[in-house]
Amino acid sequence: MIRRLLISGIGWMGLFLSAQAQIEDYYRPNKRRATPVFLNQPDLVRSDSHWYIGLEGGGKWNGAILSNDLFGLLSYQTGATDGYAGGHLGYSHNLRWTLETGYIRNPSNAYLRVNAVRGFPVRVNELEHSIPLRFKWRVLRLGQVLKQSGIYAGGGVLWTPTRKRQNVDTFVLTGMTRSGASGTRDTILVENQTFSTGKAKLELEGSLEFVGRMSAHIELVAYGRAHYAGASSLRSDSQFYINRLIEASSSLTLRPVSYQFGVSIRYIYARRNVYRSRFEE
Repeated sequence: MIRRLLISGIGWMGLFLSAQAQIEDYYRPNKRRATPVFLNQPDLVRSDSHWYIGLEGGGKWNGAILSNDLFGLLSYQTGATDGYAGGHLGYSHNLRWTLETGYIRNPSNAYLRVNAVRGFPVRVNELEHSIPLRFKWRVLRLGQVLKQSGIYAGGGVLWTPTRKRQNVDTFVLTGMTRSGASGTRDTILVENQTFSTGKAKLELEGSLEFVGRMSAHIELVAYGRAHYAGASSLRSDSQFYINRLIEASSSLTLRPVSYQFGVSIRYIYARRNVYRSRFEE
């Protein structure tokens, strides 16, 4: 009798535990897998669109033209290089094209020399504050998904607002000379005035740059740019007088084409990752 009771109790206990386990499994919430399952899509690559800010610096070369040397009295340096710096803000879309603007501390320089008995140089310079607007397109892709690098060609404009006209420098030379068989003395006078026009200036820009992705948020850029300006912002005018009569005049102006070259460092923010097919490249 006791044996039957034990067997019956054990059976009922097993049924109770089995039912309790089924109830707990039914009401237990499903757990997410610790590791997500990715579909194998070898034709998809990851790119990104992002905003960036950066600092740049390098050199600027501009040339000069002298219209008349005033009988050998004046000479000039054909080109001058000066340092410049700036900052920029840009947006890159899918690492294919970029829009950029910013600020450039933009110097212009020319050198004139007076070949007198005691000759001296005259530096003609002006500091401009310019605003660029650029559009750049990737022409060559380098690197893989996480470290996108490439070569970009670009075009745009460089705008310099109106400034006050300023007299940069002046000088006056006087002397005596003899002319004719009688040796008549003539009075020589040379007057010079150097000034910045102060007019607003719009320059066309072409550029080529190499962009290297150093990390997820840092890019290092090496670039070269060419600018074309329709008018010179600097002038150095000289007049040559003999006995108070003007005999010749000369103007030193900047060449319309100038060049910039340098490096910049960019910080990338506001990234938006995009997956697209490799065949869209």
